[in-house]
This record gives sequence, C-alpha cells and structure tokens, in this order.
Amino acid sequence: MNTSPPPWQAHDATSYDSIMTDRCSTLLAEIITDPVYRMAILADPRDLHRTLFASFTPPGYSEYAGTYRGTPGTTLAGRRMTAESLLKVGGQFEFCLPGEVPARMKVLLDNTQAWLRDVSTDDYGKLLGLSYTFCWFGKIHPFLDGNGHVQRAIFAAMVTEFGFPLSARFAIHPRPYDRLLATALEIFTRAPANEENGELALIAEYLAFFLDGPFNAVRKHISTASPYD
Repeated sequence: MNTSPPPWQAHDATSYDSIMTDRCSTLLAEIITDPVYRMAILADPRDLHRTLFASFTPPGYSEYAGTYRGTPGTTLAGRRMTAESLLKVGGQFEFCLPGEVPARMKVLLDNTQAWLRDVSTDDYGKLLGLSYTFCWFGKIHPFLDGNGHVQRAIFAAMVTEFGFPLSARFAIHPRPYDRLLATALEIFTRAPANEENGELALIAEYLAFFLDGPFNAVRKHISTASPYD
C-alpha cells in the first residue's frame, strides 16, 4: 500500500479563487489597521498560513497548513520543493532543503525584526529590508503551498510598519506580478551560496512598483546611476 503523503495544490480546491479573494481582502485591511496583528504576522507567519489554508488541506493532512517543511515528526519533515525555471526552458530549480527551513526561518524573522527596529534606516534602506525579507522567504519556501500569499502578507505588514502606503496595484490575492519579478526572484534563489544578497537591488526595483509615498515618482535606477542621464 502506498503510504506516501499526497501532494498539495490549494488552488485545485472548489471555489478557491473566490474564497481567497475575500479572505485576502479582509487580511490586507486588517494588516493596514491593526498594528498588533501586523507584528504577530512578522513574528511567526505559521498562524496566518493556517488561517488562510486550513480549509483547503487534504483530508487527514491538516498539518499542511501552518507547519514548516522540515518540522520533525510530521509528514513535512523531508518534503523537498522545486519550481519550473523561467530562465532555462524545461529546467527546474530547488528551494531550500527541508532540514534547513526551521533554522533559516528563525534567522529571517530575527533579521526582519532588527530591520524594523533600526530607526536610522533611510527610505532606500527600508526598501532593501523589504526586499531582503521578501526574497529570503521565497528562497526558503517554508510551506508546502501558499508561500506567495504569506510572502505578500509579510511584505504588506513590513511596508505598513515602515510607514509607506501600498500602491493600489498591490494585492495579496490574486498575485499582482508575473514573469518579470518571478524571474528576478529565481535569479536570487539560484545565486551561489552567500552571494544571494547581491541581487537585492534588482528585486527592490520591482517591489518599489507596489509602493506609493516616496516611491511613487519618476525615478532613476535605485542603486546605480542611469545610463540615460
């Protein structure tokens, strides 16, 4: 008998899109208005993932919602994840190995809190902080599914904590970006170990598109001089 745990694609569930549209609209409003809730998400996103996705998990596998890959004693302990490459036709790339996920998430969340506490950071530094958290969450891919929604909720929470208004172009659901930002995120994810952060400025260019305030203006390249001066 095959006892392997089943795969999981939450979007295959009946009425997924309409349910998630409502849930994420409410979520975004709560993130913007409730600082306590924002900080809870930024301290540990597992409860948020469980709230969003528990109703879509396969029967008997409720742990799929709100549990990190690599968690000992669960069916997620050894779950590896890959994605189709946008850079190489027919290729794939792998996110962090499951055994690395819990420790990497602790480092990520600790660094996110440190960035939020640093009152000396200027607007560009805050944008880099947003990019750091966004990129590393994507590279770690801590959950079996639904990572993008939680990634965007964390982004919204950090943006609001930093005092930036979100652009009307931004949404938690449906995903507000496609191949351009996804390609940049793949470049970050596939960068050699310890060289990933060299790609943050590239991601920052795209994430600034979802911010108003100081970023809603004609800009030169954020981190390099424009070749068109």
